[in-house]
Amino acid sequence: MSRITTIFLWDLMQGLQNRFLRFFALACVMGGTALLAASPGRETLPLVLIQAILFFGSLSGCLIGWSSGQQVRMQGAFFFSQPLGAGELLLGKLLGTGAWCLTLLLLLIGPATVRVGMPQTMMALGFLSVGFLMVCVLVGLVLGLLVAPVSGLMAVLLAWAMAVAGWELGLLVLSEMTWIEQSPGLFITLLLINPAGVYRVGALLGLDAIPFDASELETGQMVFQNIKLVATGIFVFWLVILFLVGYWRLGRQEH
Repeated sequence: MSRITTIFLWDLMQGLQNRFLRFFALACVMGGTALLAASPGRETLPLVLIQAILFFGSLSGCLIGWSSGQQVRMQGAFFFSQPLGAGELLLGKLLGTGAWCLTLLLLLIGPATVRVGMPQTMMALGFLSVGFLMVCVLVGLVLGLLVAPVSGLMAVLLAWAMAVAGWELGLLVLSEMTWIEQSPGLFITLLLINPAGVYRVGALLGLDAIPFDASELETGQMVFQNIKLVATGIFVFWLVILFLVGYWRLGRQEH
């Protein structure tokens, strides 16, 4: 645990040299100031938060994670000369980079949340938001470990665009096909297996921002009635898969 803490603290310090983190920090301060000046209402602010995390937060998490992964890739000889396991290194980096991303998110939405006076409502979204952002950070981190700088950056941007927009555009096209109407369970699975998709659905249903009664559904009733639990399971699934891939890659690099 002490070695994980050391990597965590080291990564916090390295974050100050992360060019993506500095850019997004400036953008968050400016965006948070603009959001505070706009004074959104109690109904508007949660929706703004969801969109900010879904698009801006996920992009910042992917890029900051990618840059952190590239640091490990370039300094691998130093890391593996230490009495440090691959799992400890990856977990410490994930926690450190994730902490920076959550700090940036607080800079963006914190002032407006305090001004409107609805921290409890925002806390209701906090758990889903943390899970989603940690998945985004780990996606960037693993791609930073696996892929060379230029192609890795393109892979990160492609993965982000696919997750937040491309996947659901594909589902929109798929929904027009006759055969998918006969497999609603498959369609729901495809919708929710995407971390961005399950975050969007879970956050909106959690806020009661859309008129929706799951009891009227013939398929997926239990899924939507327990969407927060389902979302948590999806996030954990992706975190485990990505962590194992990163662990495998670091293990190969170590040897």
